[in-house]
Amino acid sequence: MKDLLRFATSKMPNYVESIGDQERASFDAKAAEWGLPRILVFSDKAGATASSLKALSAEYRRRILIAELKKSRAPRTVREFSVDKFPTLVCLREGEAPLRFEKEPTYGRLSTFVGKCALRKAVLKKPVGGRPEQASAEKTEL
Repeated sequence: MKDLLRFATSKMPNYVESIGDQERASFDAKAAEWGLPRILVFSDKAGATASSLKALSAEYRRRILIAELKKSRAPRTVREFSVDKFPTLVCLREGEAPLRFEKEPTYGRLSTFVGKCALRKAVLKKPVGGRPEQASAEKTEL
């Protein structure tokens, strides 16, 4: 059974960006360029991205950007957001105070949190002098 699970999760699409302190500025610039909110996932575990994050990144693709920051690769960002409990998720939306998620990370709780942070509709094109072009997430081809 473990082999089947490992095989299935290895084939899942993964739109989570693994970043450290040095890549943070380019991640933020990408979010601004596309007009997307972002979630920073702070983790102290080594290894691959959790399957629940992979699933959420696919479900909310083009509605939010998700980055995973390992404690060892992003100590400056960990200090900037005063993260002392892992995992912690921080939602960053333009013009709003950051939202934090520090509860037990079940898929349902994570999905609710990401859903609150994500745009209601998918961004299809980069914004040109204004709001991004959006469409119904149901009609967006991934």
